[in-house]
Amino acid sequence: MLSKQNFFIGAAFLCLGLIIVPINDALAKILSSDLNIMEVIWSRFFGHFIFLVPIALYIHGKEKFINKETTQQVIRGMLIFIGTALFYIAIAKIPLADALSLLLIAPIIVVIFSSKMLREQISTLKILCVGLGFIGTLLVVQPGFGEFHSSSLFALASGFCYAFYIIYTRKLNFSSDPIISLSFTAIPGAIVMTLLLPFFWESSPDLKQILIMGSIGPVVILAHFLIIKAYQYAEASLLAPFHYFEIVSNVIISVLYFRDIPSIIVSIGIMCIITSGIAVNLNFEKKDAKE
Repeated sequence: MLSKQNFFIGAAFLCLGLIIVPINDALAKILSSDLNIMEVIWSRFFGHFIFLVPIALYIHGKEKFINKETTQQVIRGMLIFIGTALFYIAIAKIPLADALSLLLIAPIIVVIFSSKMLREQISTLKILCVGLGFIGTLLVVQPGFGEFHSSSLFALASGFCYAFYIIYTRKLNFSSDPIISLSFTAIPGAIVMTLLLPFFWESSPDLKQILIMGSIGPVVILAHFLIIKAYQYAEASLLAPFHYFEIVSNVIISVLYFRDIPSIIVSIGIMCIITSGIAVNLNFEKKDAKE
């Protein structure tokens, strides 16, 4: 039985991870304006790989690293690789806010499929909370899709990949070590992009770009470690509404670093997002009290 304390710990880990994720997205957006987007994708996964996998192998050894769950770990790694690649391709062509609003279809998909794949109980309130969070997201990002851009489809497809990545993360967290899971988040993408490297590399990055490329890996490692830890503590369907907190963290970064004060509509959207998370929390407390 999921305890109230575990739920709070899981939600805290997830929110911390989602505060960091926008930093990674911003770095990728900066690089995409000057470099081939394939080079940016490579730097994200290779940086993650080179910083973490040797340490994971040293700590756990090959025997624990390669086991009966390796196939599922590879599938999970491919999902985040494809999802990230599609998202990076999207943000190279359309505004980050527009792409993020489409990516955040993921929590809705998680709620729908977690009942089948994870045997989690899906209540009407969970569904309503996810819907409220999505409405809040639209109010915050106010996506300007007056002129449809084909790259929007890449962001939408990224949301589907990310949703199943979350479900696989929760599924594997019942028995897998978080460092091993975090390593397989990078391995498929690093291998695929390195093999393709001779076919797409065309730039000569300057020192600033090299530093940014090198920083993406550690940022991703920290963010995904926190997300993986979150799903060790709480159910995927319970945590789904909290993924909209990424929008809140985006706004916080904008206010602190760019002095971009949110409008009234954006503020209402943030309140919707926060309310969706609180509603899940209150429902959990009520359920916990009965049991």
